[in-house]
Amino acid sequence: MKTRDRIIVLAQTRFNELGYGNVTTAALAAELGISEGNLWYHFKTKRDLLEAISAEFVLYLNERLALLPDKRNDVVEGYIALMVSLAQELLRYRFLYRDQADYGCHSQIVLNNITGLYEKSRAQFKAFYSEMVRVNVLDWPKGQLDGLAVNAIILIRFGLEYLRESQQAFDSRAVEKTFLQHLTLFEHRLEPAAARRLRYAIANHLSDAAVYAA
Repeated sequence: MKTRDRIIVLAQTRFNELGYGNVTTAALAAELGISEGNLWYHFKTKRDLLEAISAEFVLYLNERLALLPDKRNDVVEGYIALMVSLAQELLRYRFLYRDQADYGCHSQIVLNNITGLYEKSRAQFKAFYSEMVRVNVLDWPKGQLDGLAVNAIILIRFGLEYLRESQQAFDSRAVEKTFLQHLTLFEHRLEPAAARRLRYAIANHLSDAAVYAA
């Protein structure tokens, strides 16, 4: 692996483990067995490292956004796949979600894309809920599907902030709690078997996401 790539991989790992504000370029260089000057050759500042990781984050997020319901397949399985992919995203890039107080505003690449990314996420969730309604898995007014999608995103994205601020660890258990909380928005209107499948998948499959994200 090239030195630049090794720096990015280690930095992302340590930012996730220790917090962005607790990691120095000197410590990263020492762990990699290179001089700090060599690290600076690739990244002049820690902020430049943030930008590089954020660029990968946007690419990963766009891959997750490509997951859409397929009328030929089981929409509940498709939604479970979306939840697993989103859990991987939240865990793999958790410092970006967790440590904004330390690094300040988002990186420029995230700022340039954030409006479109949120809009695509809303459309993605709405597409799954619309398909659930179409196949009679979800009983929900079509005119209110947009609101359901927005509320689901808010709970998943900012529910983790709530858990962090209440001194709970930002880990796979926190993601599981947040995903189960989002399910309370609509599981009472789901076909009972579908509700059980989603609850079971969230409670049991997110550990797989944690392994993948590690």
